[in-house]
Amino acid sequence: MHTNEGKNVNGERLLSKSLLEESYSPQPGSEKYGLGWSLSSPQVKPARISHSGSLSTFQAQQDIIPSSGYAVAVMLNNFTTTFEHAYEISSGIIKLTEGQKPDIKAPIPKITDLSLGFITLIYLFLGIKGIIRSKEWSNRRKQHPTWRYYLRLMPQVIPVLFIGWLFFIVPNLQNNSATIKDAFGIWPAAMLFLIVVFLIGVIVTVRRVYYRGILNRN
Repeated sequence: MHTNEGKNVNGERLLSKSLLEESYSPQPGSEKYGLGWSLSSPQVKPARISHSGSLSTFQAQQDIIPSSGYAVAVMLNNFTTTFEHAYEISSGIIKLTEGQKPDIKAPIPKITDLSLGFITLIYLFLGIKGIIRSKEWSNRRKQHPTWRYYLRLMPQVIPVLFIGWLFFIVPNLQNNSATIKDAFGIWPAAMLFLIVVFLIGVIVTVRRVYYRGILNRN
C-alpha cells in the first residue's frame, strides 16, 4: 500500500495519496517525525522513511525508500539491547537494492555478551570464596560494634535490594504488563549476571549474619 499510492495488491484504494503524504510529512514541533513515521537525517543515504518497534521478545523495522520505490520490512523474534539488528538488516537490504555491498561489522553484541559472561564467572568464583570464608570474615570483625558490622554488609545488601526490586516488584506494579520473563529477556547475559550477584549477595549476607549471632551468643 505504501509503495502503491495507497492501493492494495488488487488495486483497491485504502488511503488517499494525500493522506499518505501527510503521514510522512514532519508535524508541527518536529522536524523528523510524521504520523508514526520518522524521517532519516541528511547523513543517511538514500533517504528513508522509517517505523520501528521493540519489546524484550521481538524487534521490527520498516523502511520506505522514496527515491527507488522499494520498501523493506524486518521482523525478528528476539531483541538485543546493545544492537539494533532489525535496523542493520534493513540497511543491508537497502544497500543491495542500490547495487551496493552491505557493510560487514564486528559482532559487537556477541563480544559484549562474552565479556559479560567472563565477568559473571569471575564474580561467581569470588562469590563462592566469600561464602566459604563467611565464618572467617565474621571472626575477624567480632570486636566491631553491631552497627559497624552490619554497615560492612551494605555492599552485599544494596545490590540484593535493587535486583530484588527489578525482578519481583517492577513486574507487579500497577498497569505494568511486563513479567519476570520479560525482564530477563531485556538482556539475558546481563540478567544472568544480576541473578548471580543476587544469589551470592543473599547467601553471603545470611551466613555473615548467622555467624555474627553465634559470636554474640558465645
